[in-house]
Amino acid sequence: MVSIEFSKSDFLTLLGKELSDLEIKEVLFNLKSEAEIDGDQIKCELTPDRPDLLSVEGMVKAAKHYLGLEPRKVEIHDTRLKAEGSSEVRPYFVCATLEGITLTDDLVKSLMQIQEKIHATIGRNRKKVAIGVHDLDKISGTVITYTDVDPEEIKFVPLMKSQEMNLKQILENHEKGKEYAHLLDNFKKYPVFLDKEGVISFPPIINSERTKVTPETKNLFLDITGTDKKAVEQVLNIFISNISERCGKIGRVSVNGEKYPRMIEEKYKITKDYVNEILGLDLKEENIIECLSKLGYKTKTKNNEIEVIVPYYRADILHEIDIIEDIAIGYGYNNIEPKMPELFTIGGLSEMTKLIRKMRETMIGLGFQEISTFVLTNKETNFTKMGIEGEAVELLNPVSKEYTICRTWLIPSLLKFLSNNLHVDYPQKIFEVGDVVLIDESQETSTKTIRKLAGAITYDNANLTEIKSIVESILKYIGKEYEIKSLQHPSFINTRVGEIIIDNVKVGFFGEIHPSVLTSFGLERPVIVFEINIEGLYG
Repeated sequence: MVSIEFSKSDFLTLLGKELSDLEIKEVLFNLKSEAEIDGDQIKCELTPDRPDLLSVEGMVKAAKHYLGLEPRKVEIHDTRLKAEGSSEVRPYFVCATLEGITLTDDLVKSLMQIQEKIHATIGRNRKKVAIGVHDLDKISGTVITYTDVDPEEIKFVPLMKSQEMNLKQILENHEKGKEYAHLLDNFKKYPVFLDKEGVISFPPIINSERTKVTPETKNLFLDITGTDKKAVEQVLNIFISNISERCGKIGRVSVNGEKYPRMIEEKYKITKDYVNEILGLDLKEENIIECLSKLGYKTKTKNNEIEVIVPYYRADILHEIDIIEDIAIGYGYNNIEPKMPELFTIGGLSEMTKLIRKMRETMIGLGFQEISTFVLTNKETNFTKMGIEGEAVELLNPVSKEYTICRTWLIPSLLKFLSNNLHVDYPQKIFEVGDVVLIDESQETSTKTIRKLAGAITYDNANLTEIKSIVESILKYIGKEYEIKSLQHPSFINTRVGEIIIDNVKVGFFGEIHPSVLTSFGLERPVIVFEINIEGLYG
């Protein structure tokens, strides 16, 4: 959940309509936000799927649509400003202006809040998107250059400071520099925006003191940079849409020859029958159109289809089902009458769940302790330390080097767990029922998730015979006929590893872990393990 706060009097002034506290709460609740009102202060908790609601102006725009009020009409014009250049560090950037604003205390608070919330949500703490806000009248010239420079090549006075620093010094000494320096790790050059007089912004770290916004500011210049083109454009649309609901006019800036903001409205087609099928209602076309208008959509009808035009600032609409959700909101969830299902069934456990429960009971009865580890791991743990090579589903933007892929088997997770518990008394007997993710191009997602059971035992006298008897006990208890064959596997000692076969299908293996693998995990005693594909047992 994301929390925002704003003044009730400011909200009602922008709305242009008097509402009681109860009515305010009801309207905001219908916009997927839970509000608490304390005097003149409104605190809202909302889900981050509506980033356009992350400020009072966004709330006002949405409330106006919901109440049938007319949102503020904004003038849009082309400016003489040009922004040119590129950066390897943050390859995408857009710019725009907001002119003729009145910088009240409420607007200042809103500007700070929307920057903070967008940075924390869409922006992934400035890694994906970062926003710079400047006093347009303090920018020198009509051409702004975006480029990468050497950290010690250029100096400027950063925001809230009085002396010049180069980029390296800012990262080492400035509060914001130290906080966000990690975003520029492994880069030899850093991005800057330059006007005729020098640096105006060092994204995603800090702006220049020279272009600082003050109470006298009348015109704003926005620079938005990031690593994702669509996200950068969406953030610009949300920002200018929200602030222009309060005051000002939007100015387009030429960015490498393309005018921004683009403000493109996506179009989707839905049918009355599909809407009613999903919602379980009997709405007419005019009812659907009315519901959509309450959420800010424009519509056209043709050949029994409704063309839905999505507002340019709605970054959350990815599919027709998102539009149908908004139809339900416009209709009112409280107006949907509950109905008893026509077909009654008795709930129960699936056969797979019954099998898993049986296997868990067996493992606990054999003296094992159940653990639960992460599906995410890294190539070193999953492959390198195990002495094998392979492919895995990789994360596009991993949070840390520790979690970069989805695991392809459970045994490495068990060995890592044992390596973190060397201080615990021996013998140690652990097991896990967990998922692994494999690449499978035949699937719609090109991946397949499989549920497996794995166990491990470690103490001075752990041996192949013991783990073989464990595996046989499990298979006999669940009533499976099996066959065991010899297997060659780099993670195990040669001749001390076996393969489990049921109905001519390979469903698992067991054996003694190779000394080189034990060393790589820092384990000091023999380890015996097994791993079984539960879905293979289930058939």
